[in-house]
Amino acid sequence: MLLCATFPLIWIGGLVTTYRAGMAVPDWPNTFGHNLFLYPLESWLQVFDVLLEHSHRLIGAAVGLIAISLTIALWVSDRRPAGRWLGVAAVAGVCLQGTLGGLRVIQDEILLADVHGCTAPLVFSLAAAMVAYTSPAWRSAGRGVTKGDRHLAALGASPPGEKGDRHLAALGASPLLSVAPATAVLIYVQIVLGAQLRHLTPGQAAGWFTLWMWLHLIVLGLLVLAVVWLLALTRRRFGREPMLVRRGRLLAAVFAVQVVLGTATWVTHYGWPAWFTQSIWAIEYTVVANGPLQALTTTAHVVVGSLTLVSAMSLSLWSRRLVSATR
Repeated sequence: MLLCATFPLIWIGGLVTTYRAGMAVPDWPNTFGHNLFLYPLESWLQVFDVLLEHSHRLIGAAVGLIAISLTIALWVSDRRPAGRWLGVAAVAGVCLQGTLGGLRVIQDEILLADVHGCTAPLVFSLAAAMVAYTSPAWRSAGRGVTKGDRHLAALGASPPGEKGDRHLAALGASPLLSVAPATAVLIYVQIVLGAQLRHLTPGQAAGWFTLWMWLHLIVLGLLVLAVVWLLALTRRRFGREPMLVRRGRLLAAVFAVQVVLGTATWVTHYGWPAWFTQSIWAIEYTVVANGPLQALTTTAHVVVGSLTLVSAMSLSLWSRRLVSATR
């Protein structure tokens, strides 16, 4: 439930940034002097920017209440210390995110908006980690993987009959255990670079745009190699482990959508590159500033970026979980 509530929060937050509606409501935690939950409905439905900003605050408050309720439930019913503290971390993350958003309004500071946008995917990833950790499959992994050579082989084990220590050493050195977390880190770096591009102000030098864009493209190239490698690795070496194969395919699919959305975002902001129209296809496109298509592609690019991070993190968590269960 926490994950499902956080997803639309990222959508609305992306729209707030896209339409530059972050200062539509100048006070915080109140809304034009009213209590957040008592602000008249007819007032915030009349102005689009206020609708976006106030909706963002209401959904954020709902996410905070859900996180608190979930944490209480974990401390009451879950005896695993890691699960309890994961809930505490979720509450802390949501509170930090809300505070950053409030300070951004009070101080009217673009830097805080930048940080606010960079921490949102981390909170979303934390919610996804809680989904994995509290799932029945996570609990049963420790009971089902260690029952024989068939399960060990599904994890990329050495041939039956070899010593367990050698098998565990082979698993520990598996590229999956290093490439998957590294890919998640690279995706987050890409999100941070994208946030720098989104929060550039008109007064900043064009050189900053060029720097962030080239870094964005370089990391994109590294991610293409990493995602293709992970897809091939999960299909070939871990082909009998559906949990990993599905997550490898999911990561590849979401990443492909993200690349398409990134291309669409560029086109809707700057048009087709000259080299493309002159050498490949003479297609014309008129950029419409703040148009519906531009807002949709830009916001979708932000949201799917968070989904890509969650997909890579899920693959990393489950690969380590299955190895840990084998041990």
